[in-house]
Amino acid sequence: MKKNKLFVVAIIAFSTLLLGLAFGLSTIKTVVAVRRPVNFPVPFQQDPALTVEGITLGQKLFDDPSLSKNGKVACASCHNQTDAYSSAGIKINEGVDEQILGTRNTPALMNLQWKHSYFRDGREPKLQNTAINALTSPAEMGETMDNVVRKLNASPIYRQHFKTVFGVEKISAKDLTGAIEQYLLSLVSANSRYDQLVAKQKDTFSPDEKEGLKLFQQNCASCHSTDLFSDESLRNIGTAADHDPVKKFKVPGLRNIEVTGPYLHDGRFNTLEEVLQFYATGIKKDAQLDPLMQQHGKTGIPLTAAEQKKIILFLKTLTDHAFINKITLQ
Repeated sequence: MKKNKLFVVAIIAFSTLLLGLAFGLSTIKTVVAVRRPVNFPVPFQQDPALTVEGITLGQKLFDDPSLSKNGKVACASCHNQTDAYSSAGIKINEGVDEQILGTRNTPALMNLQWKHSYFRDGREPKLQNTAINALTSPAEMGETMDNVVRKLNASPIYRQHFKTVFGVEKISAKDLTGAIEQYLLSLVSANSRYDQLVAKQKDTFSPDEKEGLKLFQQNCASCHSTDLFSDESLRNIGTAADHDPVKKFKVPGLRNIEVTGPYLHDGRFNTLEEVLQFYATGIKKDAQLDPLMQQHGKTGIPLTAAEQKKIILFLKTLTDHAFINKITLQ
């Protein structure tokens, strides 16, 4: 009888051990590193420890419209993968309330670890906080953070995901935005024809594209610098409306620009041709105009129609088809 009791106790202990191991395995996370292209500068943002599970959870949240007030708008509704996480063809996106329209064109999302600040006006220094704006803005998802967290905690599936990633029983707003941040940091675009040329892997540039690169370096690279094609500065290029309190906007990166129009902070230009024409002849004198836009007694950047065409041909070599067509962990 005593032996039987000992046997039963041993079985229970062994079973408990197996359950503990199984639970432990369910919470083991696979750490990944954000790919840092050799032709990129040192990242500005200190990235958190990224895991496959964290990135997967972040993508699930990014794609989930149930987090919005009306259950119909997700982050991905405006940041479409095939548009390099922008909204091609849409000047200003509608959110949960079609009567409340924003004032900014949806920016593309990529290479976010290398940015000094976020949003068109650079008002947010932390990537993790950008999700709060999207979730709560009445012009976007229109929900409160309390309600979003309540929805997540009501979901057994989400609770298990968050327990796996963060080891928590109760989901918090910080964990929510932290998961989305992990996903956003995984969006690295650095496999365009231009990158292949720089890495000396493949030279597929036409003579006109090479000439466009030279013209770009001579006329555009003061602001669109490094292989991120932005110096991350705020500049007034003569596009701010009189009623707009923000007179300076961030210099946007130009990667995948072929698929991210319309262009500028308010989406006023539908084509790259219109943008280049504006720089050549459309900039007017203004007291707050950036000095680079008014040199040698003239405003703008003097470019002939032929030069503009060649620069556009070069800009199209910055399209990363692998990035916009398939999501892969970097």
